[in-house]
Amino acid sequence: MRPILTLVVATALGLSVLVPVAEAQDSARQRVLFVTAVGDDGMPLDKLAPEDVVVREDGVAREVLKVTPSAEPVDITLLVDNSIASTQALQDMRLGLEKFVATFAGPHPITLMTVADRPTVQVNSTTSKAQLLKGVKRLFAQPGAGATMNEAIIEASKAIGKRKPARAAIVMVTSFGPEFSDRGYQFALDSLADSGATLHVLELQDTQRADSSDPNVRDRNVVIDRGTTETGGTRELLLANQSLTDALQKVGRTATTQFEVVYGRPDTLIPARKVEVFSTRQTVKVRANTLKANRTPR
Repeated sequence: MRPILTLVVATALGLSVLVPVAEAQDSARQRVLFVTAVGDDGMPLDKLAPEDVVVREDGVAREVLKVTPSAEPVDITLLVDNSIASTQALQDMRLGLEKFVATFAGPHPITLMTVADRPTVQVNSTTSKAQLLKGVKRLFAQPGAGATMNEAIIEASKAIGKRKPARAAIVMVTSFGPEFSDRGYQFALDSLADSGATLHVLELQDTQRADSSDPNVRDRNVVIDRGTTETGGTRELLLANQSLTDALQKVGRTATTQFEVVYGRPDTLIPARKVEVFSTRQTVKVRANTLKANRTPR
């Protein structure tokens, strides 16, 4: 009987080793993307099915295995342009940010940063509405200072990378004023890609305007354009500063209403050069953060 018992034990031990290996192999063949689905009105949808989503890698369609609502809190960083160009918008900024904090702080940690002269953290990442509201009330336009929005994106992205949240978003409220960041757009995009954060930008038209041909301003515009598009974020031009409160509520809901899309892919040592995500429904647009996957190394 002893040999038989030994064989049974060995078989059982063999199964206990093989099952985790199989699970690891299945996991290696799967990838996860965070996506946002919006309707014709630009508002995020609460429901999305696997058949609503198409994922392509280098033009090849992959099998979408599962789509589930994302329940993890979103690490939100608010970048506020308090440069001299935003002077007449500051009151509307404070009102909009106060309501944003009241709505989204608590389940979601929020960091408040200003960008006049240099990136400055006004309130470190916290879920405390009281601390954040106190920081918002202290916001003022800094006389004679220009914005450093690209630098702020780099600093915010590095801080997000250290915190390593499951989900992250950078919400940027900016004027059209001068930009004085020392580093160009590629540094900001690289940092943004490494952080995994989604970039959302609200541009205030009713503010002081800088020369659009200035290299620093051009770099900021590239970051806004590519950063929002390639991270699955949003970009909105606000004609009136008074509309900022509603716009921030919309951005907050968009940033926090996401889906986890799990799709299958073959084992390969070479990563896909281009990842694309589409919706099969004409009335639905799906946005995904593909900046890191599609980044060309410098």
